[in-house]
Amino acid sequence: MLALSAWQLADFVDQRAVGFFVAGALFSGLVYLAAVVLVLKRPGGLGTLVFILTVAVVLRILAMTADPNLTSDALRYVWDGRLGWDGINPYLYVPSDERLAHLRDAAIYPGINQKEHAVTIYPPVAQLIFMAGVAIQDGIGGMKAVMFLCEVLTVIGLLGWLHAARLPLSRVIIYAWHPLPIWEFSSQAHIDAAATALITLGIWAALSRRQGLVGALFAGAALVKYFPLVLLPALWRRWDWKLPAALFGSMAGLYLPYAMTAGPYVFGFLGQHLDNEGYKAGWGFHLVWYLRDFQLADPPGWLYMMAALAVILSIAVWAVFAREADALLPRRLVLLGAAFVFLISPHYPWYFGFLCALMVRVAHPALFAMTLLSFSLYLPRIDGISWSHLYALTYVLPLLVWAFWEALRRAVPSLASLDQLFVPRASPAKRL
Repeated sequence: MLALSAWQLADFVDQRAVGFFVAGALFSGLVYLAAVVLVLKRPGGLGTLVFILTVAVVLRILAMTADPNLTSDALRYVWDGRLGWDGINPYLYVPSDERLAHLRDAAIYPGINQKEHAVTIYPPVAQLIFMAGVAIQDGIGGMKAVMFLCEVLTVIGLLGWLHAARLPLSRVIIYAWHPLPIWEFSSQAHIDAAATALITLGIWAALSRRQGLVGALFAGAALVKYFPLVLLPALWRRWDWKLPAALFGSMAGLYLPYAMTAGPYVFGFLGQHLDNEGYKAGWGFHLVWYLRDFQLADPPGWLYMMAALAVILSIAVWAVFAREADALLPRRLVLLGAAFVFLISPHYPWYFGFLCALMVRVAHPALFAMTLLSFSLYLPRIDGISWSHLYALTYVLPLLVWAFWEALRRAVPSLASLDQLFVPRASPAKRL
């Protein structure tokens, strides 16, 4: 059923039938949920794991046949990779600059988003991955291949995490069959696949009590997309200097070659991008949008950002100090990631992808709802769909699922066994 759905969804993507794609992705999500519950109830052994991973590969191969029609991000990746191999700092020139005319072609250049006024937004490690993709193939196929390899690393890291936690390895199905990474990482080749891989490998390193390696891996993850830094408070062995030293040392070393020629412009188009997404004005945050939409209040964007950062910082402090110094509590790790996504309100489905990896350990029903419903963020392309509808589907509905589930499991004792499958409590806290 999932394979047939993937084949049909690939056709919808090729036809740019966004509405049908979203509906099909949500349908495949229901089939996926049924499979997850079945496997969690009956974990099986090596044969089950091999079957899960084989199906995961098949689904990704089918998804990779689709053109990158959902977004144009992969085109920018290929362009940046070309700049890297040509020895050009990608933070200095917009693609339309005549000094880069020799790199233009009919397949990649015409579709690059904001090529007339935006230099790259992507940090140094992302640039290295783009170069790796171009080395495999100078085109979209190379980017898909390198993101698929990143997904392989993610699965390896998750299996290591599950083994260390003494949990059934078949729980990897939560990530491996989830429609979101299949379509956003392997099919549409979003660079978040690399950030997710480094996050999971960093968590595995934390379980091996290798704090220096955790810092280095998360430095790499943060220089793919900056958000992985929010998870570190749950992984830091309190007062251990190795993690922060490796983190800041690695980030400085990776930025240095680009900063030497780009100087203060080394962060590229990041500031303007955040403005374009409505974060400076405030409407980009779903809570501010609703306050304004219902005419309850009109807070400025900066005030909401300060409040959101205060909440995230409070959770981070709690994650560091309200535990033994060397204990890893998975719930706090997942809470940091989920709270960040909920408060920051990403506008694109691929930003939710890393949560699919964390769900392998803590699979709350609200996280299933949030990650699957994130596909609805493609719907602005359809007339009659407003941000009020999208925010309700992506953020409000999962919040209601969380509240309903928490109330239900307290009222119905028989649900305790199912809750234990989603969020295992039996394993003792691991040491960092």
